[in-house]
Amino acid sequence: MPKSPFAQTAPSLIALGYSPLPILPPDVPKLGAGKAPALSRWQKYCNEAPTSFFVAGYSRAPAMGVGVATGFGGLVAVDIDGHDAIIDPILSVLPPAVVVKIGRKGLTAFYRSIVPMKSRPYNDANGIRLLYFLSGGRQTVIPPSIHPDTGHPYYWWSDATLEDTPLEALPVLTHEHRAAMEEILRSFGWTLLERRQSCGGAVEQSVASPGGSDAASLFRAVNDAALANLAAWVPALELKRWFRAGSSFKAVAEWRPSSTGRALHLRKPNLSFKSDGIVDFGDGPKGYTPIDVVVEARRVTNAEALLWLAPLVGVPLDDPEDAALAIRIIAVAKKKKA
Repeated sequence: MPKSPFAQTAPSLIALGYSPLPILPPDVPKLGAGKAPALSRWQKYCNEAPTSFFVAGYSRAPAMGVGVATGFGGLVAVDIDGHDAIIDPILSVLPPAVVVKIGRKGLTAFYRSIVPMKSRPYNDANGIRLLYFLSGGRQTVIPPSIHPDTGHPYYWWSDATLEDTPLEALPVLTHEHRAAMEEILRSFGWTLLERRQSCGGAVEQSVASPGGSDAASLFRAVNDAALANLAAWVPALELKRWFRAGSSFKAVAEWRPSSTGRALHLRKPNLSFKSDGIVDFGDGPKGYTPIDVVVEARRVTNAEALLWLAPLVGVPLDDPEDAALAIRIIAVAKKKKA
């Protein structure tokens, strides 16, 4: 039996300073097949390398893809997923890329950062993804994994690969480089879709989706209902170290790396759920809407989070207009992914 992409590459990736992750095969009937890690709570490997026991275990699984955890060792990736016209301007303001991979469209260039940098997606005013800056708490699939949409392997666009380039040999990307990148993104329509209160309170999010204000109203209705009934959905997320304190809840924001480098099971439950808002006091503080939390915790899209959360909080979407709107939102989300 031929070795899986994970079995082929994991040992050499670890030797060169990376933290490899097993990726679900593209043909398994699971959400995220071909793109998502095969294990839950994989974010710990953004802070620690897999053990030989871990590698041996997942190497026995057939067709297991491979990804790398960004943030580990300072690894960052610039994932350009927008139209091709953005590629050259972005790369022109970044250090010359040594290692670049390609999937179905766009490209991903790999760098390292000396200082911590936060991950974030960059969308245009219509919510279409231009670029994703991948750092702590994120991962990216690499060759020779099979792309779930094309059925063909990801491939290295550069002569060098992560399998023969030590992490410490990657070019350094600084905050100045990132600022220059953001200036380019602004010229392509990047706009902040979230406005956070200065105290780190609840997030007010502008939803750019079909239906305009109707879509925003639907998301707002679900968010409001979720804040009013935390007990109906927070336990179902099964977040690490969650507990109830009266009508409130606390948990670990397991989708982001620890600010102190602690293992997941030792981290403080800094994510606070109250009826007046959700705040991660270990990151900023940073505010979230309920849908934001579901997106992060379940690794799903906004539309998928809406469908999961709405019935739990008493917004079953059984009204024909609401159901039709939700279907349109999901259809557009899938179209953007295609």
